[in-house]
Amino acid sequence: MTHFLVIGAGIVGLATAYELRQKGFEVTVVEAQSQAGQETSKANGAQLSYSFVSPLASPAVVKSLHKLLLDRHGALRIRPHADGQQLHWLWHFLKACSASKSRQTSEDLLHLGALSKDVLTALLQQHPIAFSHNQNGKLLVFESSAALADARIQAEFLRSHGVTQTELTVEQTCALEPSLHPIKHRIHGAIFTPSEQAGDCEALCLGLSEVLAKQGVNFRYNTPLTRLETTPTGGIQAYTHQEAIPADAIVLANGMGAQALAKNVGLNLGIYPLRGYSLTYAVNDTSGAPQTSVSDIRNKVVYARIGDKLRVAGMIDIGINDPQTIEDRTHTLKAQVQEFLPALKPLHSPVFWSGQRPARPDSKPVIGRTSIPNLFVNAGHGALGFTLAFGSARLLADAVAQSTQPHSQLAARFEL
Repeated sequence: MTHFLVIGAGIVGLATAYELRQKGFEVTVVEAQSQAGQETSKANGAQLSYSFVSPLASPAVVKSLHKLLLDRHGALRIRPHADGQQLHWLWHFLKACSASKSRQTSEDLLHLGALSKDVLTALLQQHPIAFSHNQNGKLLVFESSAALADARIQAEFLRSHGVTQTELTVEQTCALEPSLHPIKHRIHGAIFTPSEQAGDCEALCLGLSEVLAKQGVNFRYNTPLTRLETTPTGGIQAYTHQEAIPADAIVLANGMGAQALAKNVGLNLGIYPLRGYSLTYAVNDTSGAPQTSVSDIRNKVVYARIGDKLRVAGMIDIGINDPQTIEDRTHTLKAQVQEFLPALKPLHSPVFWSGQRPARPDSKPVIGRTSIPNLFVNAGHGALGFTLAFGSARLLADAVAQSTQPHSQLAARFEL
């Protein structure tokens, strides 16, 4: 039996381990942290936004490039550095901003999102993991008529791909989501998508790791890998500081770590870190928190109710990692919450998180085989790791098994 080493116990790595195990492979998961889901999966936006997977690279980015460089409160900020990796990534990012490329990428990600939803739904029917799974839909809230008009164009595109959406009046918006009543005077309308979901990604990681352990998957926590090395037979092997970890094949599913490890063996996955931010509020039924997933379109901030918590996520920073700027961004996000939900009464101060999201220039993860016979990759999901994890894992497992059905055409769009 082929023994796979899956590197990374975030949601992508665990989903990959699950799909490989279902195909009968022996699987070991190695993770630098003390338990599953402690890095990018820990406090992400919590939204399973299967129908909202538009790439970051779009024509709108080029039009507003000056603001991305100068606006310190903007939802997307870029700080260029004399860094070859960043400049290479930014060049390919700008190339991916064409209308045709952006539209094709949107279609590819929509198909992968639909697959991911189907795979996770089937998994949960078999293993009902508790992760505050919220299936109340997603509400896009618009504070200008121009933004709403632009959204109608996107809604038509989504409808052509089978996504059901409803445009709501201001009254209907506040009836659906009473937490928005205090800003009713600012709302121009909303678009509701009933199929969208949310959940606690960290809790799903922890629950899935328990399922996998019962299925015979071996976990090695507190085990950071330092390098990959080529073997005399032309394959590769993974090493910690002290030892080689035996395996017949390796899957890089550890986000930013995948980029560094792949470089050891001459592969550039094109992954660069995009810093994201989130706040987690403890709430109850009298806190005035939303029940649906809500997107503040003006500030590009998302709100997801996950049980007794409200997760708020927003902003993307490219090339910004200094502590003072990170602290400033925290204050910006808190101010945006106060402005959008002025009646919110959380039980205590929010828990802040910031982390590096592993992104490729066109927002498409790389999934499948590499030029090295026993090395596979499932990485580069950016802010869409939670949403796309289970579809990506299915494509990866199909590639491992050399399956040509039923997703071979889709899989080809995500190869390295």
